[in-house]
Amino acid sequence: MMDLGGTSMKILLVDDEEQVLRGVSRMIECEMDDWEVETASDGNEALELLGTEHFNVIVSDMRMPGMDGAELLQQVEARFPQVLRVVLSGQADRDSVLRAVKPMHQYLAKPCDPDTLIEVIQRAEVLQDTISSTEVLEAIGQANCLPTIPRLLTQFNKALESDDCDSNHIAYIVSRDPVLCARILQLTNSAIFGLNQVVTDIDKAVSVVGFEMIRSLILAKEFFGDSAQGHSGLVNEMFEHSFEVATRARAIAELCECTNEEANSAFTAGLLHDVGKLILINAFGERYVDLLSETDPSNASLCKNELERFGVAHNGVGAFLLQLWGLPLELIKGVASHHSFEQCMEGSVVQKAVFAANWIADDAEPESLDSSAADCNDKNAAQNFAAQIKDWYCEVSETNS
Repeated sequence: MMDLGGTSMKILLVDDEEQVLRGVSRMIECEMDDWEVETASDGNEALELLGTEHFNVIVSDMRMPGMDGAELLQQVEARFPQVLRVVLSGQADRDSVLRAVKPMHQYLAKPCDPDTLIEVIQRAEVLQDTISSTEVLEAIGQANCLPTIPRLLTQFNKALESDDCDSNHIAYIVSRDPVLCARILQLTNSAIFGLNQVVTDIDKAVSVVGFEMIRSLILAKEFFGDSAQGHSGLVNEMFEHSFEVATRARAIAELCECTNEEANSAFTAGLLHDVGKLILINAFGERYVDLLSETDPSNASLCKNELERFGVAHNGVGAFLLQLWGLPLELIKGVASHHSFEQCMEGSVVQKAVFAANWIADDAEPESLDSSAADCNDKNAAQNFAAQIKDWYCEVSETNS
């Protein structure tokens, strides 16, 4: 394992065009004088530098003679997983995208708006500073192949082969699979499709990416782990829990008379809220499963135990991955705060809805809400939020009965 180094960001730019290297390097250094930038003209030179120096970020062109960007990032993922991997490319045909999407974290258009690249690195910098464990950072860096449920992949294949398949049917299946959902949102919100708006709605994301790209993702088995080191039953339970939280979060958001976009965001954030657990199972296997077996998931001690053993709780792990993948900030906040009563009390409708939905799905013990409210600085606001969650619980329960 490599030492994480200091807090200053160190960036490696890789491109066979010297003019591009100079331009991007100058752009970053002019805007961020505390960041250090080094350059490489090909993949082999880049790997040599990575082997001798610590870097936080690699930004690579796709088309280069010899080792192209996709192959380079595959090697970086395997050997230096804690490094943020960014593709900077002007090409976006399906085959090249599929080769890049497995190892990449984000895909930016070339030429790149300097503010966009700097923002991507800054947001990763903020979250990286919250995780002190090299072991966990490497686990997150290697999380581009997360476990899914084989029966869901079978459903996808059958649906895509059906003559009457439509985007609504595909979106419904995606809404049962947090891993594929996150992957599709990663693509949708990248520069690949050139949208000028963020997308949090699963239906829209499926429509943007299209059947053929989704089919290619599903057929490319390297994107998905088979059973999370033999714990497929546990992964299935997590998927079912995530879908339940997503459904309740949307219902709660609708009770707040929010916009349709906010309700859809609440559903998506609910579906993704426990993706950090999948990362920890994928990376640590029995170590994490043993922790889960020792802890009541409805009890706040889960996050405390995770912090003690891994230096970070699953909500932070999940938020970091989604940040690396460039998902919308509203979803990241919903995932990051879903165990924090006070953060959600002061947060958006999406954060409130996901917190409440998760509390309801975890057996809804009123005492836990009252205890959380008692720990807040603003007692009146805390008591009101606790009472609101209890009201939502009654209304959502009546609706589902």
